[in-house]
Amino acid sequence: MKSIRAKLAVGIIVLFIVSLGMLAGLNYWQAEKMLIQDVETEIGITTQSSSQEIRTFLDGAKIELSTIARTPIMNSGNHEAIMAYLAAETAKNKIYETITYTDDKGNFVDHMGKSGNLGTKEYFKRAMKGETVISDPAISMATGKTVVMVTTPIFAGDRVIAMLFGAVNIESIEKQILNIKMGQTGYAYLIRGDGLVIVHPDKEAAGKVNSFTDARTDPTLKGAIGKMMNGERGITKYKHEGVDKYQAYAPINGTGWSLAVNIPVSEATAKLSAFTRTSLITIIIILIIVALILMWGTVHITKPLETLKAAVNRIAEGDLSITNIAVVSQDEFGHLARAFETMVGNLRNLVNQISNSSGQVAASSEELTASSEQSAQAANQIATAITDVAAGASDQLAAANDTTAVVEQMSASIQQIAANANQVADNSAQAAEKAKNGDKVVEKAVIQMNQIEATVTTSAQVVTKLGERSKEIGQIVDTISGIAGQTNLLALNAAIEAARAGEQGRGFAVVAEEVRKLAEQSREAAKKIADLIGEIQVDTGKAVVAMDNGTREVKNGAEVVNTAGTAFREIAGLVSEVSGQVKEISAAMQQMAAGSQQIVGSVKKIDSLGKKSAGEAQGVSAAAEEQLASMEEIASSSQALAKLAQDLQNAVTGFQL
Repeated sequence: MKSIRAKLAVGIIVLFIVSLGMLAGLNYWQAEKMLIQDVETEIGITTQSSSQEIRTFLDGAKIELSTIARTPIMNSGNHEAIMAYLAAETAKNKIYETITYTDDKGNFVDHMGKSGNLGTKEYFKRAMKGETVISDPAISMATGKTVVMVTTPIFAGDRVIAMLFGAVNIESIEKQILNIKMGQTGYAYLIRGDGLVIVHPDKEAAGKVNSFTDARTDPTLKGAIGKMMNGERGITKYKHEGVDKYQAYAPINGTGWSLAVNIPVSEATAKLSAFTRTSLITIIIILIIVALILMWGTVHITKPLETLKAAVNRIAEGDLSITNIAVVSQDEFGHLARAFETMVGNLRNLVNQISNSSGQVAASSEELTASSEQSAQAANQIATAITDVAAGASDQLAAANDTTAVVEQMSASIQQIAANANQVADNSAQAAEKAKNGDKVVEKAVIQMNQIEATVTTSAQVVTKLGERSKEIGQIVDTISGIAGQTNLLALNAAIEAARAGEQGRGFAVVAEEVRKLAEQSREAAKKIADLIGEIQVDTGKAVVAMDNGTREVKNGAEVVNTAGTAFREIAGLVSEVSGQVKEISAAMQQMAAGSQQIVGSVKKIDSLGKKSAGEAQGVSAAAEEQLASMEEIASSSQALAKLAQDLQNAVTGFQL
C-alpha cells in the first residue's frame, strides 16, 4: 500500500476490529460466566427445593405414623382392636399403602392376615431405640411395588412395647423427581447412601445401577457422588457419554439419600449463541459506519497532502517560483503549507546569493591565477639566479682551498729560509772555511727563491681573481635583492586581492603571506651574502697588498742571494761584509715569515667565508624552489576554484526562480 489514505484506513479499521473483537470476547466471557452462574444457581435452587419437598413429604409421613402410634388403642394390648383401627387408617390414608403392627420382637400380622418377622431389619433396631426411622426403598411384599418403610415405636411410659411399620409408595416421589426438567434434556435422579440409584428416568438404572461403582461413571462425577453419599451439597462439571454436563446435588436430611439435577453445558449456554450473533451483527454495523467515516475523513486529511506533494515535485524539478500553496486550513496542514512557502522563499534567496557569489568567486579565482603565474615566473628567475650564485660560491670555495694550500706551503718555505738565514748568521764566522759548501748553499737558496717567487706570484694572481669573483657575487646578490623586493611587492598585491575576495580569499591571503615571508627571507639572505662578500673583498684587498709585499720581498731576497752568490766567490776577503748582509737577510726573512702567516690567516678566512656563502646560496636556492612550488600550487588551486565556481553557476541555472 503506497497511499497514506489506504494505510490510514486499514490501520484504523484493523484497530477497530481488534478493539471490537476484544470487547466482544470480553463480553462473551463475561456473559458466559454470568450465564453459567445463573445456571448453577438455578439447578442449585431446583435441587435444594426438590430435596426439601421430598423431605417435607417424608416428614409428613413420619408425623402421620407417629400420630397413629400415640393413640391409646395402640398400647391397649387388644390385638383385634389394633388391627381394625389400622385397617381403617390405611383405608382413609393416602400416604401409606399398608400399616403393620409388630411386637417388640419384630413379629407381625398385618390387617390382611399376613405374618412375618422384621426383627433383623436395621430400621427395626433403630426404632427400638425410640427413633422414627425411614428405610431405603424396597419391594413391598404386600403389593410388589417400590416402597420405603417408615418405622416408629409405640411407648408404654418410657418403654418401647411395640412398633408400627408404614409402607410408603414412592411413586409420588418418583413422579416429582421425574418432572424436574433443566433445559431440553436435563433431568434429576435420586441415590441412596451407598450410591445405588433409586429414581432415574432410565427405568433400567433404577434399583440396579450403583453410580459410585459403575465403571462408566466419569471420574469427576464419581467424586461428586462420593460427596453425595457423605450428605454434602454442591455443583460439579463432568462428561457423560461424550457430553459435558453441569450437576447440582443436595442431601435429603434424615434419609441418607441425595438428589442430583444435571443439564448439558451446551443447553446451559444456548443463550450465548444468540448473544454472539447479536455481537457480530453489531460489530459489522459499527465497522461499516467506521469505514464510511474513514472514507470521508481520509479524503479531507489527504487532500492537503496531495497539494503539498505537487508543490514538492515542482521544487524537486528545480521550480522555485512557487509563492502560494492552496491549503487554507488553520490546522497542522495549514501551518505546514505556510512553513513550506517560507522555506521555498528562503531557498530562492539562497540560490540567488549562490549565483552572485559563484560569479565573484570565478572572477577572483581568474585574477588569482594570473597573479600566481606571475609569481611563479618571478620565483623561477630567483631560483635560476640563486643556482648561479651557488655555483660561483662553489668555484670560489675551490679556489680558496687551492690558495690556502699554496700559501701554507709558501709560509713553510719562508720559515725554513728564515731558519737557514739564522743559521748562516750564526755560522758567518765559519764562512770562510766552508766557502765551498756555502757556494752550494747559495745555489740552493737561489733555486728556492725562484720557487718562492713563482709561488708568491701565483698566490697573488689567485687572490686577485678571488677579488674579481667577489665583485661578481656582489652583483648577483644585488640581483637577488631586487627579485626579493619584486616578490614581496607581488605577495602584497596578492594579499590585497585576497582581502577583496572576503571569506573565499582567506586561503589565498595565507598563501600570499607565506610568499611575502619567503621574499623577505630571500632579501635578508641576500643582504647577509652582500655583507659577507664585502668582508671577503676587504680581506682580499689586504691579501693582494700582502702578496705584493711578499713578491717584492721575494724579489729582493732573490737579488740578495744572487748578489751573495756573486760575492761569495770573493767570500774569503769579504766575510765581515757578508756577515752583516746575512743579518739583514735574516731580518728580512723574519718579516717575510710574519707576512706569510698573515697571508695564511687571510686565505683561511676567505675559505671559511666561501663555505658560509655557498651554504647561504644553497639555502636561498631551496627557498626559491619552495616558493616556486607554492606558486604552482596556488595556480592549480585557483584553476580548480574557477572550475568549481563554473560548475556551481551551471548548477544554479537549473533552478527556475
